[in-house]
Amino acid sequence: MKLSPDFEKFLSFIPKILSRDESFLKDLESCTRGVTIRKGDYLIRTGELCQDAYFINKGLFINQYINENGNECVTGFSSDSMYPFVSTIGYFTQVPSEFEVKAIEDGELLCFSRTDIERLSLGYPAFATCYQNVMLMIISKLYSMFAVRQTCKAEEFLKYLYTNHQWIVSRVPDKYIAQYMGVSDSWYCKLKKRILY
Repeated sequence: MKLSPDFEKFLSFIPKILSRDESFLKDLESCTRGVTIRKGDYLIRTGELCQDAYFINKGLFINQYINENGNECVTGFSSDSMYPFVSTIGYFTQVPSEFEVKAIEDGELLCFSRTDIERLSLGYPAFATCYQNVMLMIISKLYSMFAVRQTCKAEEFLKYLYTNHQWIVSRVPDKYIAQYMGVSDSWYCKLKKRILY
């Protein structure tokens, strides 16, 4: 069975045994929907119950936390080139989200409901393992970046981003990286000039 081109990148994360399993592919396609989102729109908003997980075929997204005073903090980045799986912690806790996911570029995604992911995990053990590995990758990414950010001075962290996550520096607008680092836009620009030039 040949899936639509939308699934091509996603299948590279799936074990080969599943990508050749006609029954799995048919099941996967029947429970997946495509989502198109415009730059500046929100995939998930604060206060919403997050019932879905997404795979990014095209686009760049930021995770944000907004406190009761309206102060924003960027908590992570996801894109079609790195960390293409995106959701919020509410997906696991099943309480209204304290985080939101915003499109920084026009995006095209595959949407999977929590119910269908759990059903596929029960029906196909190889998918359950794959799903668990993806979750571990996301958690590892969040903790690793947070740890580096907390233990480095701003300039050291920016050098770390340039060395290890060039895609963030080249694609994410400066103001969001500054928010992630907890520095002002002007200080971030000074650091960037100092490192680059």
